[in-house]
Amino acid sequence: MVLPGFQDIHLHAVEAGVNAVLCPFEAFDTLAGYRATVRDCAENGETGAWVLGAGVNMVSLLELHSNPVTVLDEISPDRPVMILDDIGHGAWANSLALQAAGYDTAEDAANGNIILRGDDGRPNGVVLENAPHNLRTLAFPPTQENLDFAFDSLLNAAAELNANGITSISDAGGYWPQGHHKVWDWAEEAGELPLRASNAFYIYPDRPLDAQIVEIKTLYHNDPDRLVRFNVAKIYVDGILSQATGALLEPYEAGLDLQDGEEYGYLYFEKDELMRAARELAATGFQLHFHVTGDYGARLALDAIAQAAPESGPHRLTHLYLADPADYPRFAELGVIADLQLAPSAVAGDYKAFMAEFIGDRTDRLLPAGALLEAGATVALSSDWDADELNPLIKIETAVSRRHNGLPDVATAIAAMTINPAISLRHADRTGSIEVGKFADLAVLSKDILKIPTNQISSVAIEATLLQGEAVFDDAGLFAE
Repeated sequence: MVLPGFQDIHLHAVEAGVNAVLCPFEAFDTLAGYRATVRDCAENGETGAWVLGAGVNMVSLLELHSNPVTVLDEISPDRPVMILDDIGHGAWANSLALQAAGYDTAEDAANGNIILRGDDGRPNGVVLENAPHNLRTLAFPPTQENLDFAFDSLLNAAAELNANGITSISDAGGYWPQGHHKVWDWAEEAGELPLRASNAFYIYPDRPLDAQIVEIKTLYHNDPDRLVRFNVAKIYVDGILSQATGALLEPYEAGLDLQDGEEYGYLYFEKDELMRAARELAATGFQLHFHVTGDYGARLALDAIAQAAPESGPHRLTHLYLADPADYPRFAELGVIADLQLAPSAVAGDYKAFMAEFIGDRTDRLLPAGALLEAGATVALSSDWDADELNPLIKIETAVSRRHNGLPDVATAIAAMTINPAISLRHADRTGSIEVGKFADLAVLSKDILKIPTNQISSVAIEATLLQGEAVFDDAGLFAE
């Protein structure tokens, strides 16, 4: 079967390669296990001036130790330590790292940075939401060595994307102070980039907005004849539901013992500043890409888009774990792309039961792909790789197999990973379907997924991937000379 090349409008390509060198942690380990992994990581020296790891579940860590900064200070008193969490919204740091970021003296939850504290009022080593991004910037400054490493990471990630039949993406990381945008241009200039990319710049909630707009406007480019474009502004509205930081219209469940003011979640930006950011970024030509997980977060993002210049769109909301049914029709009315990640783990029964601890019976509305489609929204399926699975065929099978709020058939799911994301990336006139006059961006599959049982789709092989008629992945040797 030949399909249009898959398009993934929310993933982290450069980060995926960088994260691969971080010391891996078991998410739900014992305290002794965490300690042993930190020691091993500190001793191998491969992560440079910093001790760097990833994978710890912060809730589990805090259940094991109320002041985990002391654990890291004991093991690594002379090198800063940053251990990223398993869901991309937290980090465990030692005192040197906290001091480097100014978190030892920062105010609570100021400008997107949540700094947890011990009984003595001092930071306990766990920071959430925007705060880990600043630690990453310190750990990976844009030195030539780090940029060379990021370049190699990008090429490795691109090869993995091609092996999954993916020909177009939007890299949603966008942490421009680390200089990652440069390596995309280098790869294209060297003729080594085997996919199209319309990438984002992250808007930091703790940096002056006007200065950021001035900076990223100088980095903006949107030439449709290039493989790489940097034309998207990534704005976090809220956090995540499983950390009780997703912004909700109704409070979280009472059993979570949240502090006063925390029961409705968390916002990265004050409402007026969010609206201003959307207006000014869209006015300068940026597409708006909102991270939202809670129903109040989704409503605020839609409100912001309603005030923003439509000609720089279509704008999009990603994740969308919850949205109020009253807001479903607004996606079609405003021309907003609904981008969701329907990985098997996200629709599993045990995950729904886990989420019920936070939002109760609102889990019946989790990830409303089907309901949004019925309301007329343009629905796209993305991966959020490397936080979740990359394989498009797994997502197609999951979306169609889902009994509630799935997609109605395989053809609809294919569209959600080809032409619909092409609409979002503003190149549907050139890609996203197989038509005369469009680029031959193609994926060759070992079986026709329209003609086999749904539960077999995920086992189908990608035999080749073509970008503009040239094989960039050819595992079966179909295009060997």
